Amino acid sequence: MSDRIILGISGNIGVGKTTLVECLARHWNWSFYKEPAGENPYLKLYYENPERWGLHSQIYFLTNRFEEELRLSKLGRSYILDRTIYEDGEIFAKIALKGREYETYLKLYRLAIRYLPKPDLIIYLRAPIDVLIERIKKRERKEEGLISYEYIERLNTAYEEWLRRFKGCRIVVYSAKEDMIENIRALIDFIEREIKSLTGKV
Repeated sequence: MSDRIILGISGNIGVGKTTLVECLARHWNWSFYKEPAGENPYLKLYYENPERWGLHSQIYFLTNRFEEELRLSKLGRSYILDRTIYEDGEIFAKIALKGREYETYLKLYRLAIRYLPKPDLIIYLRAPIDVLIERIKKRERKEEGLISYEYIERLNTAYEEWLRRFKGCRIVVYSAKEDMIENIRALIDFIEREIKSLTGKV
């Protein structure tokens, strides 16, 4: 592919975003942003006590993402985002924070998005909640041991609402119910077609 493309890979926890991002980055030799869930020192604390640690966790994710996306945007080459900053502010923080905490967070979020380029395209990976829970259990990340079915369900609902109202760029939905890696060639072809139809760049 020629010229710079910014591609976002979106979806609920456990849907397979990071695996897909890494596959695409290797295939196209693109840079990518990988969400540092395992590095977030507040994440396990948040799952244990959301009201106490929600703001800490969300600020960590937002500032880390802003710093890395700003760095990638200055490289002058195509890159892929493992989740987008819009999901940080409009889905996860909206669930994690309430009242003044969310209003305070939104000020930082709205400032951050002013300095970052928008993706050309977002691929939203959609899978049933039971599938998401099974994948979360299978990957055995310590910080995710306290994730509940209800939390994933709330995120799923928030994602579907976000899809309906988001106008920042084009979003294409892809069913991730089946194992994507087993069908990775078909998925890569699908994404390349979407990029070509949007930008004419292949």
